[in-house]
Amino acid sequence: MAQLKLNKTELKNQKNLLDQLTKYLPTLQLKKQQLQAEVETCRGQLQRVEDEMGARYRKLDSWSILFSQRLTVDMFDYLEVDTITTDKENIAGIDVPVFTAITFKERAYGFFIMPVWLDKAVKELRELIALREKLKVMQKKLALLVEELRQTNIKVNLFEKRMIPECRENIRKIRIFLGDQEIAAICNAKIAKDKLKRKEQLEAEAEAAA
Repeated sequence: MAQLKLNKTELKNQKNLLDQLTKYLPTLQLKKQQLQAEVETCRGQLQRVEDEMGARYRKLDSWSILFSQRLTVDMFDYLEVDTITTDKENIAGIDVPVFTAITFKERAYGFFIMPVWLDKAVKELRELIALREKLKVMQKKLALLVEELRQTNIKVNLFEKRMIPECRENIRKIRIFLGDQEIAAICNAKIAKDKLKRKEQLEAEAEAAA
C-alpha cells in the first residue's frame, strides 16, 4: 500500500475519492436490494415448478401399469426434444436466461393400432419434460443472480467498512498534519518577529549608550 502523502494535493485527491465513493454507494445498495428481491422471487418460482413436477409425477404413478404394456412402437420416440427456446432478461445490469418454449420431434402413429391412453400419456409426459427444462433454465438464472448478489455484497461491504472509513481517516490525518504545520508556521513567524524586535531593541539601546 502506497504511503499517504500529507499535503494539500493529496487532501484534494482524498476528498474527490470520498465524494465518488459516497455517491456510488447508494447505487450499489439499491442494486443489492433489487438482487435480493429477485433471488427470493426466483426461489419462489422454482419451488412452484418443483411442486408442479411433483404433482405430475404422482399423477403418472397411477399410469405405471399401463406403461408396462407391450407396444408396437417405443413411446419414448415421441418424447424426443427438438428445440428449447430461451430469451434474455436484464436484471440489475446482468443478463439472465428465461425459458420461453420447447418443441418435440413429431412422429406419426396409427391411432387405431395404439392404445387409447397413449396420446394422453405422451401429452402428459411432454408437459413434464417441458417443466424439467424450464426448471433447468430457472436454476441457471438463480445461480447467476446469487453470484451477482454475492459480488455486489462484497463491493458494498468494501465501500462501507473499508474504503469510505479509510478515506475519511486519511482526510483527518492530512488535515491534522496541515493544521499542525500552519500552527508551527505561525509560531515560527512569531518567534522570528520577537527575535527581530528584540534585536532592534538591543541595537537601539546600544546606540543610546554610545
